[in-house]
Amino acid sequence: MIRYSLLLLLLFTNVSIAEELTLPAAKDFLMDSQKVWKQKIPILIMFSIPDCGYCKIIKEEVLSPMATMDEYNKKIIIRHINADSFDEINNFYNEEVSHNEFTFKYAVNFFPTVILVDNYGATLGKIIGVPSEELYWTDLDEVIEKSTKKLHQRMSATL
Repeated sequence: MIRYSLLLLLLFTNVSIAEELTLPAAKDFLMDSQKVWKQKIPILIMFSIPDCGYCKIIKEEVLSPMATMDEYNKKIIIRHINADSFDEINNFYNEEVSHNEFTFKYAVNFFPTVILVDNYGATLGKIIGVPSEELYWTDLDEVIEKSTKKLHQRMSATL
């Protein structure tokens, strides 16, 4: 009986750890755009579908750990879009759209896709698919850096 109790405890412990590795779901990009103005950092949006093996790898090994690191919380706002979902979110213009419609707007049809955007939702940088599992973190860091520079240029532009 004790063995079964320990096994159940171990099972529930693993489930709770797996739940902690979820990415922040997109809910209100209008509110996120206000954070972009205040913090001067881009929004990283990961587009995925449920049964995508590479999506799961990128979520678990790169973006979920990244979302818990102070270093990256100061660099980017991370959001997740499930391209198959019809759950409603607010887009950058305070319109209710589904995750699926939002994915269509960005013409994402290959998963995973990571797009970095400014406060208006304009694309700053993008990684489509997984060019290299070993170098993904490095590639993503480069895209984040370039996107942040573009964002700062756009925000400091004058007429």
